[in-house]
Amino acid sequence: MSGLIEKNAFRILGLDISANQKEILKRYKEIINRLKIADFPEYDLDLNLPKDFRTEETVTDALKRLQNSKNNLVESFFWFQIRDTVDENALGDLRNNNFDGAIMTWKNSSETDNSTGLLYKKNLNLLYCLTLQSEDNDDYLNESLQNWNEIIKSDKFWNLFEKTYAIINEQTSNSELINEFRNNVEKYISDIYTEFYEQHKNPKYVKQFQEIIGAKGDKIEKTLLQPIHQEIYETISELKKINFESNLESIVNNSSPTEIQCENCQKRSSANPDSRKKFAKYRDGSILCKECHKTIGKEWQKKIKENETVEGSAKIFRLVQISIKKLESQLEKLREIGLYEDPQSKVVRDHVADAIRNASVMLHNDAHMVPKSIELLDLAKKISSSSSAREKMNFDLKDIKEFKETNETDGTLVLEKSEFFRKQKIIINTNFMEYKKTRIYVRDVTNISYYGEEGNYLFNIGSSSDKIDLKFSSRDMINQVINYAAQYIEPIIVEKLVKSIFEKDNTVSIGKVDFDKRGYHKSKILRGVESVLWTDPVYPAKLFEGNAILYKDKNGFMNQFASIPFKNPNAPVVPELINACFNEYHMRNPS
Repeated sequence: MSGLIEKNAFRILGLDISANQKEILKRYKEIINRLKIADFPEYDLDLNLPKDFRTEETVTDALKRLQNSKNNLVESFFWFQIRDTVDENALGDLRNNNFDGAIMTWKNSSETDNSTGLLYKKNLNLLYCLTLQSEDNDDYLNESLQNWNEIIKSDKFWNLFEKTYAIINEQTSNSELINEFRNNVEKYISDIYTEFYEQHKNPKYVKQFQEIIGAKGDKIEKTLLQPIHQEIYETISELKKINFESNLESIVNNSSPTEIQCENCQKRSSANPDSRKKFAKYRDGSILCKECHKTIGKEWQKKIKENETVEGSAKIFRLVQISIKKLESQLEKLREIGLYEDPQSKVVRDHVADAIRNASVMLHNDAHMVPKSIELLDLAKKISSSSSAREKMNFDLKDIKEFKETNETDGTLVLEKSEFFRKQKIIINTNFMEYKKTRIYVRDVTNISYYGEEGNYLFNIGSSSDKIDLKFSSRDMINQVINYAAQYIEPIIVEKLVKSIFEKDNTVSIGKVDFDKRGYHKSKILRGVESVLWTDPVYPAKLFEGNAILYKDKNGFMNQFASIPFKNPNAPVVPELINACFNEYHMRNPS
């Protein structure tokens, strides 16, 4: 600790602040001469003094500080003054290591309305602060802050302090110097309590200081506020980089983590192949341990499905969610130290709110995640500190809610598709899809595909008896249809395929890849069959540029195993199918 109190110049010289310049110089020479012969002196005010505290370097530095008028004033304020029998009695207790006795002596004597009582209170506070350097004591913390607040706001105290200081230093007037110090004393005290925060790793020291005194010293600015604000701006930058077009490739983490953690119970394990078997990975990239997977797996998957809309949007939302959780955690640090309402923090909060608002707009416009968009706007409004920003959020919320009410009145979405000078209706309901008088119920769908071709977007679903083929030129329209499919059709298909594989012992072929209860396989010319087994490290597949990309493990790294174009029926469900099969296998074959 840098130490206005701990490394006080008077403390180093073993003096109280009543010592004049002649006495200071005499004590300096005494200590230096004794140090030269390895004689380490001890004095009455050596309270909790660390070993090797006095060296030729520290003693010389202390002398220089006390020979400078401005520094001398600071050192004097933050050390003891022994001026009468009350102080002598307290000092006697301190000599005998009776800190409680010294505290009671100064505390009882300070309970008067005169300025002398405030001098006792300052001595008391210095003793509290020396104790707080090594002892985490809530009573001392609160009492010392209340005392400092009373002392620094008292004209009586400053008048007496100025007179006493002038007499000791044989000066006629120190008003200008005293006034300058008085205007900045809160910042000095702020640094002391920030040091306590660093010492004990407890934000209460800064928070309670802000609540009672409310000033910011250099240490709060440099060691607390600026680093937190910097962290927040870095996370804002991460959030701004997330967009629907450019992040699909990077959604699946291709790195090899050293540790796996359950996102429900926080259970951790190393990321070796054996440990991976004890965890289940979901389609949005989230991870649960086997115990949580068994107990809340269905609810977890349901929650993920609620977040899904168009291809990849659940994973996009997860990226957004990760950044926002980081921002909330970083803002909570400001609350913990009582600086959430600080003027600088308010500016930062408005930037956070604006970044969350932009993410909300992206989820609404590109992913059609209206409920999540509303949720983020509500959060942005709570974080924002300015009325103008909150007003803007309110307008956005009103527009999105009106959109939601207009499009979700009866739970059915009707799209109009132009064909040969006429319009055909596509009716999308939670239970069925209908086009040109062909209705296919969700429960009957067996295959799905969607892909781009020559500037158009094609979407196909089929049952055992019917099929619906759609072609769009509008990306917005295909996104709405895929949104519907991701929420209602794809989970049904995956469930059917898993049941066929594990209950009926069938092999399911998607493109040139076969899936069975052992794993997934592909034939290689002249080289037989290459396989990834469910007992192997299984990496999540990803959807990229119209293909489902599958992977295999090679010496602990992820290598491409196969690529299945979206034209192949059920290619879009491959990531969910692999995840579901892996989980099903390990539930049936617990290790």
